[in-house]
Amino acid sequence: MKRRDFLTMIGAGAVAPAVLGTSIRALAQSSTGAGTLTFGQSTSIVTLDPAYGAFTGYPSGYEAALCLYDRLLDFDAQMKIVPQLAESYEMAGDLMSCKLTLRKNVTFHDGTTCDAAAVKGNIERMMDKTRNPANRPLWDPIAGVDAPDAATVIIRLRAPFSQLPNTLAHGSGAIVSPAAIEKHGDKGIAQNPVGAGPFKLKSFSPGQELTLEAFDGYWGGPPKTKTLIFKFIAEPSTRVSALRTGSVDVIDAVPVALVEQLRRDANLQIITSPGLRPIGFAINLDREPLKNLKVRQALNLAVPVETIAQKVFFGLAKAPDSPLAFNTTGYRSVSKLVYDQVKAKELLSEAGFTTANPLKLNLFVSDGLFPGDVSVAEIVASALKQVGVDATITKIERGAYWDALRQDRANAKWDIAMFGFNPSNASGLYHLASLFKSNADDAGRPDVWNIGRYRNPEVDRLLDEADKTPDPKRQADALGKAQELIWADTPYIWLQINENVSAARRSVAGVEVWPIVFTNVRRSTV
Repeated sequence: MKRRDFLTMIGAGAVAPAVLGTSIRALAQSSTGAGTLTFGQSTSIVTLDPAYGAFTGYPSGYEAALCLYDRLLDFDAQMKIVPQLAESYEMAGDLMSCKLTLRKNVTFHDGTTCDAAAVKGNIERMMDKTRNPANRPLWDPIAGVDAPDAATVIIRLRAPFSQLPNTLAHGSGAIVSPAAIEKHGDKGIAQNPVGAGPFKLKSFSPGQELTLEAFDGYWGGPPKTKTLIFKFIAEPSTRVSALRTGSVDVIDAVPVALVEQLRRDANLQIITSPGLRPIGFAINLDREPLKNLKVRQALNLAVPVETIAQKVFFGLAKAPDSPLAFNTTGYRSVSKLVYDQVKAKELLSEAGFTTANPLKLNLFVSDGLFPGDVSVAEIVASALKQVGVDATITKIERGAYWDALRQDRANAKWDIAMFGFNPSNASGLYHLASLFKSNADDAGRPDVWNIGRYRNPEVDRLLDEADKTPDPKRQADALGKAQELIWADTPYIWLQINENVSAARRSVAGVEVWPIVFTNVRRSTV
């Protein structure tokens, strides 16, 4: 097949037209009054505790937590770190500690004081691996925390850790009322959250709907919106219908095929931000054929990434040129991806794979977890077939996908698997270390998300150097060199970086779509 014919084939029908659902009546049955904002979310909220699973599901739980809780530090819409519960902070010159000065007269929703003792208890709770098994790279570097007075917190570190401010601004850094934890217990607080944010809990039906109301005692002044409703609406077509009829005011995960149509609706607005999550297929480097660099290079050359970005995602995606997304802190451009099926066949032949002896791969993909995941997987499988690679697709339900990937060596069933890491603390160093730092034991489960068992001692050294230096230039240089090495080693079939796309009624202001996937309605008004 000629390249032109192949591009036409994959461009047509890659995204099926949305079919409007009929369940919209159920969404409109409960009327909402003035000052009420309803957010139709693509994923359900199950728990609201920063520990024990960190606000399941994702990203919906984090989006609600941004309204319920305050953290010591915060991100603005451009992911710049700004003060929140801490008026100021100062990292020690050796990066071994951090001193924070807290705001005074801050109270939790239950009326108890949010002071240094409360902060100390929260940080110690997140340090506890039995309580907080998630987000370990963010919390493991902390050795201890002191509260010399009610307004001062000193965090001590095990080793120099330049990313501590990013940890404190991360969603898992939410500060919970210690009195509420004592009252409800570690399990009960997940359904009875008490924070110090601008909104407090009114009602919660896990997996269905969460209602928050304005907290009049908020230190920053009560929010202008009186009520926030987070409603789970799984089907994209139903979310769009709910927005058009006014049953909801904001939706996330807008189907890219409908963006231009929604832009033409005078009652609606499209809100986008370039994402920080490169999507690709992790390559299982435990598989003997995939240890060969020529094979991995051939797999990348075989896939028309520019066409996927333009045709499947209607231009709301870009092909990467580095292991990090373009706007990630520490990003360095390495080189553009090349589509060359002839060269791919040559490399495969040099590696011993021919039409008579094809390379066979088990391709794992989630069903609905990543943008256009199944459609993209089918395009990739078709492209690989054209260079003589037989890729068998296994679709896995989104809720079971993470466990299917993070298996020990003996139980890993995939050769290539779609994955995209979202650096939700906005740090490129965190991103690279989570995906490409060598596992302690490649026979066991991955330490974080190095599911392909990538191992390069020089990359490990550079990431360690970047973490320990207080010099921004040295850190940037180390991260840049690490990206160049990773890109050359080709541990992924790199695909695309999607824009995050949400939509709102024209009557809504202040919706923020963060590069780290979250749609933040904390400062929204109707």
